[in-house]
Amino acid sequence: MTKITRFAQFATGTLLASSLLWGCQVGRGDSEIEDQYIADAGFDALDDADAGWENDAGIGQGAGAGTMSGSWLLLHERSTCLLGQEQLTHATYIIDIDQEGSTLRETRRLCETNLSEVLGMRIRIPQKVIDNIDFIQQDQGLVSTLRVGGSYLSSTEVAQWGLALEDPTTDSIPESADDPRVIDTDEDGNPAVTFQVGDDCERYQAQRQLLRYSGRFTAPNQIDGSSAGVTDIVVYGGSNNFCTIAPPVEPNDPASRFRMVRIDGKGGAVNADSNNDDAISCEEAIALSPFVMQRRESDSSNCAK
Repeated sequence: MTKITRFAQFATGTLLASSLLWGCQVGRGDSEIEDQYIADAGFDALDDADAGWENDAGIGQGAGAGTMSGSWLLLHERSTCLLGQEQLTHATYIIDIDQEGSTLRETRRLCETNLSEVLGMRIRIPQKVIDNIDFIQQDQGLVSTLRVGGSYLSSTEVAQWGLALEDPTTDSIPESADDPRVIDTDEDGNPAVTFQVGDDCERYQAQRQLLRYSGRFTAPNQIDGSSAGVTDIVVYGGSNNFCTIAPPVEPNDPASRFRMVRIDGKGGAVNADSNNDDAISCEEAIALSPFVMQRRESDSSNCAK
């Protein structure tokens, strides 16, 4: 059994955004936002009849809906350092938001997550693990104004992987796989969740992830910013001893970023519901994601001491 703890301090900018946001109120209802466009938001208008997307402007553009309530696509590019090498985690989420005043109740669905290769090895997270991650409603997000330049602070993303902790934010992760709070989430007969390490190696681990996102509206239906996070991991075993080796991973928040765009067609936004069934699926969100933010390659100079 190996225990690894990775810490990241929540960025000063996040705290400043929080202090600014608490003093603001945003009303609901019809939009009073003037049409505002960024000269180079990085997207052209979508014109793909085969994909079924509907949008008269670029992704993130449009007049804005006057509320954040609705469905958003969040793409997160998180940087960490492993033995001096940068490892990038690219995650695709659907965020369903209910706005009341300046507060946001956010419900997350993780659709996809991919980790970059480090030292010739790549960790793969099976889809069944992703589908069974337990997100906990801990607090609410905040928004100052929906105009371009307005500040956004997410609710805390609390995710339990292979765990059922009474207090998911403060309880220590059990050090024994026999603890009843360790659950076989992916139902493969191994404790907690199973990660694929390389081509023929499995690692059994539990983890708790706390993340928060802080950004600004760069277009009426688009937010860009950075993230700060804490991840705690306990490894319970593996298919062989080599698989249980997990070198310390250091958060690298300054090199992390996210982009969040409305995808429900409101306020002139793109409508990702390509099959018109009044629901946005992970498959539809993933298909749209390459047009939202280009992924960068890992760069170990970001981890230079």
